[in-house]
Parts: sequence; C-alpha cells; structure tokens
Amino acid sequence: MGKLLRVLVIIILILSVVSLIFANLLFGKRELLTKRNSVLEAQIIKLAKTIEAADATDAAAPDVQKDTSDVSDRELANPEKVSVLEGYPIKLEQQNLPTLDFGSTDKRIQLRSFYALTPEGKYDLDPVDQKPRIKGPGTMQELLDVIFERAKLQQAVLNKTRAELTKMRDHVTTAVEEVNKLKTDGRATKKELKGAREQVTVLQTEKEELSGRITKLTAEKKELAAETADAKNEAERLREEKLTLTEDLAKTREALDEMKRRLAGGGNRPVQENAGVAVTALSAGDKGKVLEANDELKFAILEFSDDAMTEMLGADRQNQMPQLEMNVRRIGRQSAAGEFVTRIKLRQSVRGKNLVVADILSDWQQVPVEKGDVVFF
Repeated sequence: MGKLLRVLVIIILILSVVSLIFANLLFGKRELLTKRNSVLEAQIIKLAKTIEAADATDAAAPDVQKDTSDVSDRELANPEKVSVLEGYPIKLEQQNLPTLDFGSTDKRIQLRSFYALTPEGKYDLDPVDQKPRIKGPGTMQELLDVIFERAKLQQAVLNKTRAELTKMRDHVTTAVEEVNKLKTDGRATKKELKGAREQVTVLQTEKEELSGRITKLTAEKKELAAETADAKNEAERLREEKLTLTEDLAKTREALDEMKRRLAGGGNRPVQENAGVAVTALSAGDKGKVLEANDELKFAILEFSDDAMTEMLGADRQNQMPQLEMNVRRIGRQSAAGEFVTRIKLRQSVRGKNLVVADILSDWQQVPVEKGDVVFF
C-alpha cells in the first residue's frame, strides 16, 4: 500500500511539474494574444476614423451654360447653349464628412466581445442552435460588418468620383482646345485690326491734308468770287454808263434832226414825247423787294414802290414795261461777294398792282434768290 501511495505521489508530482510548464507556456501565449488584440483594437478604431459614417446628401449642380454658337461678326441675342454640368453629382465634392467613431467605452467593450452577452453578463444563446451568438448586435462582428459595408460604399463613391474626373478631364480638354483655337483666331484678328488701325491713321492724315487744301481752295474761291463780283459790278456800271451815253446821244440826234426840220420849214407842229414808249434807264437806288422766287424755273415776283412804278410806267402807268436789267442784293449777307446776289430782267407787270414778273439771269447769280432780297438799280 505504501508503495502504491509513493507511486501516486511521484505521478502527481510529475503531473504538477508538467502543469507548471504548460501554465508558463500558456501565460506567454495569453500575453501575446492580449497584446495582439490590443493592437487590432487600436488599428480598427483608427481605421474606423478614416471611413465616412454616411453618404453625402444630394445637392443640385450649378447651371453652367456653355455657348456653342459659331463665332462671327453677327451679334446674337440668344446664342445656342448647352449645360456643362448636367447630371454632375455635386455631392461628390462634399468634404470633411463625419467618420465612424469606435473610440468610446461602449464600442471598445463591444470590439472585445467575441460572444454576445446578456445584461446579466451571460452568453446570449442563438435560438436556433442554442450556442453563444457571435454575430449581430453587441458583438465584435457587428462593428466589423459596419466598417466593411461603409468601406464598400466608400469605394463605390471613389470609383464614381474617378469616372466623373474622367468626364471632367474630357470637358476640360475640349474647353482648352476651343480656347486655344479662339486665341489663335484672336491673334489673327488683332493683327488685322492693327493693320486696319494703321490704315485708318494714314487715311486720317491724308484727310487732314485734304481738308487743309479744301480750306485753302475755298478761301481762294471766295476771293475769286469776290473779284468776279466786283468785275461784274464794274462791267454793269460801265454798261449802264454806255446805255446812258447812248440814250443821250440818241436824244441829241433827235433834237438835232428836229432843229434841221424846223430850219428847213417843216412847221412848228408839237411832238408828243414818251407816249407809250418804254423807259430805258432809271434813277439809281432801291426800287423794291422780292416776294417769291423759283430757282429751278429762274423767275421771281417783285414788289416795287409807287415811285419806282411811276418812274417806269409814267404817272398814269400808260407806258410799256421796260425790259430793264436790275440788281438784287441781300441785307446783312456776309460773304466774299458782299451783298450782291444776282441780276434780273423785267418781263411783265400786273395791272393795277406794283407787282412785276422778272427773269433771274443765271450768268450773274451768286446764290439762290430768296424772299425779302432788295431790288436796286
């Protein structure tokens, strides 16, 4: 019996040594698992902070209209346009969205719970197989599933963003090509405008030179017109003097012939003078004014004073209308030709009135005859 006890003690001692050895080895493994779980827990918490907790809210993209009409010199009130950002998911641009937060005490405890526990601290059994539940609310798997699902959705958003960046790159490339073409056309247009401006400058200089020449020639023309008017006035004065001398000579000859007839015994019969004979000259001075004038048909209607009508037609106005040429001047007219307008020739009088129709002599005309011009002899 003693031997049996001794054998049992030895066996128990050996088993105790083996248990101590295994306990030491298990303690090391326990420390390794504890540290590994701590590292995994910390990394999961950090990882959760990089994953967005929810998707961005939908928002309407700004309405950016691109002009697609051709560039021409015609102004367009309503050019054709197309929306550049139509269908663009503007929510992809939202930044700093809230992320998952597993750093709270409750979340840390849940990350350490492989099995689901009841409020009493016991295992929460699965109703199907009556085993401790390792999925669902309250388990580490629940949080890992949340991270996984949000990571998949965030990856989908990332892929969609990449696709939209590709589309936007195509838009930007097209826009850059259009801008480059417009800049090329703009440089050509600027070159043409520069040439046009230079040509305009040259033409402006030539215009100024021509304007100076025109001013000079106009002044010379006015001087020549003044000289011509003076010459015409002088010629008219000489012609009038000639007519006066001719008339005096004719009267002298008539008187001489009359005296010869009387000396020859032709009798003392009285001779009626100026009976129905037109006057050939008038006294110098203003005679009337212009009532109406027609520059196209070259005639004017004149209104003479009573003295002028008596001088031309006699006291009883029994004489014929003299076919005299008279002058027209304009009061207050300032020009190189002075007040002289033109010469007119009397044609016909209106019976019982001081009105006379006269022809406008184009060769003498300086400016168109107007109402109110003065008629003088």
